[in-house]
Amino acid sequence: MRIFENLGQALRGLRLNRGNTFLMTLGVMIGIASLTVIVAIGDGIKVKVLDRIANMGFGPESFSVIAGAGRMFFTRSKNTVSMTLEDAEDLLALPTVRLVVPRQRKRMQIINKKEFTSTRVYGVTPDWQLARGWNMKDGDFLSDSDLDRKKRVIVLGATPTRKLFKGEDPIGRMLRLQNNFYEVIGLLEEKGLTESGYDPDDRALIPLTTSMSRLTHETHLHSIKVVTLNPSQVPETMEAVRQILRRNHNLSVLAADDFRFVTPEGIMQWVTESEQALNRMLILISTVSLLVGGIVIMNILLVSIRERVREIGIRRCFGARRSDITLQFLFESVLVSLLGGVMGIGLGLALSFGLKRFDVLPTHMTVEPFILSFVFCTLIGLVFGIHPARKAAFLSPEESIRSQ
Repeated sequence: MRIFENLGQALRGLRLNRGNTFLMTLGVMIGIASLTVIVAIGDGIKVKVLDRIANMGFGPESFSVIAGAGRMFFTRSKNTVSMTLEDAEDLLALPTVRLVVPRQRKRMQIINKKEFTSTRVYGVTPDWQLARGWNMKDGDFLSDSDLDRKKRVIVLGATPTRKLFKGEDPIGRMLRLQNNFYEVIGLLEEKGLTESGYDPDDRALIPLTTSMSRLTHETHLHSIKVVTLNPSQVPETMEAVRQILRRNHNLSVLAADDFRFVTPEGIMQWVTESEQALNRMLILISTVSLLVGGIVIMNILLVSIRERVREIGIRRCFGARRSDITLQFLFESVLVSLLGGVMGIGLGLALSFGLKRFDVLPTHMTVEPFILSFVFCTLIGLVFGIHPARKAAFLSPEESIRSQ
């Protein structure tokens, strides 16, 4: 019961000192609002990147194995000729694997009469479209017949189509790659530039067998895309793939992998590195703002104690213990901090909605800011309220009444 009495006294004290209460909430409100917006922006960027990755056909149930060791998207080792079609066949035999798409890749010039452009030419199997979930804008995709007969046919992305045909219909037209002519049988739908400037539409696809026999004259693969039955099976499948490839490539126990994995999570981390660094800096600034808010609460409470010496003395004379006075002012500190947190969350939500509404920055709200705000506000109220509360509790009742 005494706890509720002290809580009531704290609420009464805050109500009677509205000016001080408002000033104490400002610092915490600004810090929590900043924290809410920063977390919302970070989550928004994460969601947007994942959506973009999924839109490009790199869902959470898939990963790629790239020939050559090294970091993702960076310099590879010289040993990039070890992956073969036999590797792809062994991976397809895994019980957790639904699709395996071996690929060759070479950047080269494509010529249409007087028009020409340089683009990424991929040798792929018909399963490429299923694995990537990439729809056709016009025409047909590569077929098993094209693969078996090593036909000279090509499917174009939006970027080379624009550069080579200038608005004309490409279906059925002939293009020259090196010394051979290829018939355009299909056009991929346009995906558009990513936020990092990568152009997924800058590509052309031909049958893998045609690429090996007529274009690259090589049997090794650039990469193998693996699609599992379920996203939860990705970690175990990656480990199984690692063991199979190390065995097939005759790697010793001490030798490093001559391949590397690329996952959606890895791509997201790589793309959002700068945003994450910025978020960490902004979160640090928000934390400093919260600490400043806590110092403001402590100083205003100390001033308030000097103004309320008589109130404290009367409470002590009527039986209030030091612990009651301590709890009263601790409650005031925590309540003010929580009030600032609630106002900060409201302001943060409004700012986050505005940023998303006017397409300034992507934002996505989760329960995380609310939990962080409650924890931060409670800690700030307790930590910065202890000193004023103890100072009020150790005032002498007689001196408090006589001083007024």
